[in-house]
Amino acid sequence: MKRDIPDIHEFAASNKTSLSRVMDFTSTVNPLGPSAKARNAVRKNLRILDRRPDPEARYLVRAIARAEGVPEENILVGESLEAMVAAVLHVFSARTFLIEAPCPAYQRDLLEGPAEPRFFSLDGRDGFCLDTSRFTAEMRHCDAAILASPSFLSSETLSRDAARGIISEAGEHNTLLIIDETLKGYSETPSLAADVLQRDGCLVMGSLGEYYGLAGLPVSYIIGPASAIEDLRRRRAVTPPNTLAAAAATASLRDPAFPAQTRRLMERERSFVAEGLRGVPGISFLTTACGFFIVTLVNNPSKPLETFGHYRIVVDDLGNRTLFFPVKDHKWNARYIKTLKNIMGASKQ
Repeated sequence: MKRDIPDIHEFAASNKTSLSRVMDFTSTVNPLGPSAKARNAVRKNLRILDRRPDPEARYLVRAIARAEGVPEENILVGESLEAMVAAVLHVFSARTFLIEAPCPAYQRDLLEGPAEPRFFSLDGRDGFCLDTSRFTAEMRHCDAAILASPSFLSSETLSRDAARGIISEAGEHNTLLIIDETLKGYSETPSLAADVLQRDGCLVMGSLGEYYGLAGLPVSYIIGPASAIEDLRRRRAVTPPNTLAAAAATASLRDPAFPAQTRRLMERERSFVAEGLRGVPGISFLTTACGFFIVTLVNNPSKPLETFGHYRIVVDDLGNRTLFFPVKDHKWNARYIKTLKNIMGASKQ
């Protein structure tokens, strides 16, 4: 169930416009952008670009260990999430993996590796919530499974007991379980990192590019049993992040003000978007656990995606006239709602 998630670079090139003029509503990257501390860290580390980056990314590992409450020996950092997943699947000799569908834009490249993806469909009629019994049943027929905690779509977060049940099932059936916690900052979901430290074949992973606004400086991490981390490190399966990426990510994790700033922006803009959507005729919508929106076009408008594109707005079409609407800054959110009203034929005041 691969889906065509638009690429903003391709959109800009084909429309002969600059990337800065494109509004990307496929992305879950924090609308705040990088924190002030991250920007300052990048400026400071420009002075040492003549030196090789630390292959162990020691300061970054230490910052993740402190943030997640786990020992440093249980952490490995690298660049992109897809490269980290590909390395793990290769080291664990996984030929098939189960993954939820639809998947977010940041996961799309996970589907391009040598392992075969098998899709677990989330049902919009149930708020895209995970049916854990069905997931564990299908997981038994795969070498590996990727579980998003939280999902970018679900209206509810997975309970800790439910997550631990999936972890237990994976261990019982020798299925490699990768828990993707990339978006947990938005939902403030507690990490499951401590639950996997003594579980062979169970890992927590995440990209720091989404919540911390560092998509252009990719950094991802793995947390798991020390033996698995050491095996990955010994095989040199993971490329360490570059100097600027490691410095920006370290500074972001050490910035206590950033989560509060994100929370305030998301709460303010979530209220604005919800109020705006209530004024759009012919749609229904729900709010996800991460504070994003799922918009269903109940009426069948003519060429909605083309209309968004005309205004340089790139949207994520989930199928069945359903759109993913991640919260962005005020100007972007207002433009999206205004365009949607135009598409749905709202009367002009």
